[in-house]
Amino acid sequence: MTPQRMGKLNRLGPAGAAVLTAALLGGCGTIANQAELPNAAGNAVTPSSPAPAPAPEPASRPSPAAESSAEPTAEPATEPAREQAQPSQVERCHTSMLSGNVQRGEPGAGQRYAELVLTNTSGEACTLYGYGGMQLIDENGDPLPTDVERTPSPGPEVVRLAPGDSASATLHWTAVPHQGEPTDGPCQPRPASAQVIPPDETDPLTVSWQFGPVCGFGSIDGSAYHA
Repeated sequence: MTPQRMGKLNRLGPAGAAVLTAALLGGCGTIANQAELPNAAGNAVTPSSPAPAPAPEPASRPSPAAESSAEPTAEPATEPAREQAQPSQVERCHTSMLSGNVQRGEPGAGQRYAELVLTNTSGEACTLYGYGGMQLIDENGDPLPTDVERTPSPGPEVVRLAPGDSASATLHWTAVPHQGEPTDGPCQPRPASAQVIPPDETDPLTVSWQFGPVCGFGSIDGSAYHA
């Protein structure tokens, strides 16, 4: 405290000096709190309130591209191995794919045998299975009595015909007149040809017939087609 202020306290007396001293002391504390403090360069610096802490930055959200890359990618479905191409099923032989002829077999006493042959004349393989049909025809193109009976030997089997291959049905008939047929001449009119229907077909093909009459009213035993 300066000598001038001490002099004033002395003139105020003890009571006034106490009041003034208290006021000064309170003011000194206030002034001290607000005083400018010198900095290192000697300039006065007013203390400032501490800077507020920066607000915490929100957690950065990954970009859509990052999210998409972070997601597990589904493995592309493995295509099943392609099955090896299988050859198309061989279809049955149609009449338009075949040609026919009748080949003489070994004759017996009053018995006649022949092989009815069908040949694949197409450019693709086909199959024959089972029995066919046949109708004897005279020289005028008219049908003659024909009765084809199926025999079990040989029976049906699948016969695969490559182009140019053949299958045949075995035929058997008699040259001996049956009861009710003429005995002083041909037992039946002589066929000139026969219309042959392959198994499961409806269209006939024509073959030449050079084996004389078929007695027994055109009765013929015929096997299934075989190789």
